[in-house]
Amino acid sequence: MKTRMPRAGRRTAYALVLAAALPAASFGGPADDAYIASRDKYVAAIAAIAAAEKAGAGNDAVVKQDERARADLLKQMTALLGPLSFKGLEIKPSFSPGALYDGDLESGRPDGLLFHDTNYETRIFVSPEPVLANWVNHEAENLGLRAGEGLDSALRWDPFYTQATGSDAAFEGYVTLPLTAQDGETLHAVLGLFAQGDIGNVPPDVIVIGRRSGGRVSVGTTPVPEASKLIPICTKVWKDFESKANALFAAVQKGGKGTDDPRWDKANALRDEGATAVRACYTREIVAQPQFAAVRRKAEALLQKMRGN
Repeated sequence: MKTRMPRAGRRTAYALVLAAALPAASFGGPADDAYIASRDKYVAAIAAIAAAEKAGAGNDAVVKQDERARADLLKQMTALLGPLSFKGLEIKPSFSPGALYDGDLESGRPDGLLFHDTNYETRIFVSPEPVLANWVNHEAENLGLRAGEGLDSALRWDPFYTQATGSDAAFEGYVTLPLTAQDGETLHAVLGLFAQGDIGNVPPDVIVIGRRSGGRVSVGTTPVPEASKLIPICTKVWKDFESKANALFAAVQKGGKGTDDPRWDKANALRDEGATAVRACYTREIVAQPQFAAVRRKAEALLQKMRGN
């Protein structure tokens, strides 16, 4: 995995939404191009309605137009992908993104179909490769990718999985999992964690898999509670950083300056360093833990489900 963006930078990237139409695809077939062109028109129309609302028009038109647009795009996406079903998941998928208008977090997500179980824990997102590549090209900067990096890089990049899995928390990858690809198949599997705030000493407990095959890209995620057992040596790493940070916080409290005290920033920096050290510890240690066998079995089972088996 690549070196991550600073935590604050990642949170900003996740909050950005798709305020403009996607650029014209230069790598898809006629059907993919037609879908993207249709999406562009809808986004432009919704933006125009939103501008009129700000000028004093009614306030329901954007949502209504968004619902109509996404219903039509769902039909087009279903036609592009053809019949799909995954064992144990709901037959009827939801359309991604969850909104096309600026101001909604869901509007930044990639286009595709999102299948899930009844608890919304195991999820599989599927998109035509040209449509998803076009989205990655447009969203590269927001995802933290460098100029020129495309779909292959996105499939190895944590922020992509936050968006593609429909999660409201940021994905943090810990350990790359070994899976055997079939002919013509590209795989990237990671054991990690979805988190909305500081991680601290929290073990990984979820698997994500990116799969590229047959002109489609699919992203799957499933919980693996077996992996969430604390590793004592990693807990010690965290406690060492935490005790130093807490001592500084206590000193700040006594000083009465609050966040203006420079020790406040130093204490928070220690917690961030501790979280990074703990993540590195789990990456190093978990592969030798008894529970790692269960992680690999869960990853293989998810991959088979994504393959339609």
